[in-house]
Amino acid sequence: MTGQLAVELTDVDLLSRLVNTEDNFVERKRFSDDREWLRTVVGFANSCPVDFPGILFIGVYDNGQPETPKLPTNLDSLQKTLSARLNEAWPPIYYLTKTLRKDGSEFLGVLVPGSRARPHFAGRSFVRVGSQTKEASEVQFNELLAQRNTKAFAILQWKDKQITVEHRNTEHLRVAGPIAGYFEPYVVACDAHCVKLRTNESIQTVPLDRVLIGHDDQRDRLKLELYPLPI
Repeated sequence: MTGQLAVELTDVDLLSRLVNTEDNFVERKRFSDDREWLRTVVGFANSCPVDFPGILFIGVYDNGQPETPKLPTNLDSLQKTLSARLNEAWPPIYYLTKTLRKDGSEFLGVLVPGSRARPHFAGRSFVRVGSQTKEASEVQFNELLAQRNTKAFAILQWKDKQITVEHRNTEHLRVAGPIAGYFEPYVVACDAHCVKLRTNESIQTVPLDRVLIGHDDQRDRLKLELYPLPI
């Protein structure tokens, strides 16, 4: 299992997030919630920006306060249980665990970076929606699969954002002619086959085999070149 974190988080960083409102990147579970750990980890791996971690705290209440069980918690045994639960995910998910301490109690912080190998599955596929982990819809599932397609992945980074699109003329395959038209739509969706673009109330669906990806240097944003023939 390989992976990496794009940012280093110290124990101080993690403890500062412990009492934050739960969002796309923070989840808290009790020691007894072991059946929920896998759902959360899969959700983070599928939804966080690639290499940027979501954090699952294990052994804390919803308000961020550590549990105070009647009997001491064996964190070594807990990590073995965690490993067994997360081994049910496929493909395997990269994660890091840290033992944290607050107010005399110990608990775990599990760092799960957004995965380059997504989508991951735990029987079903999960994504983060706000502060909740939910089963991926068909559209979300297709977008996760599309992220294995380099072209679709690049376009999905601009979902719900404005981009530049040029209609290009072409005399023959892969030879670009002059610009035939220009517009500034928003990316609605993209899968392995096509991209949906919105201009005002109009939606246009374009096959990816008609699309070349570039960059609009003047506006510092994605540029798509659309060709009338497969390229």
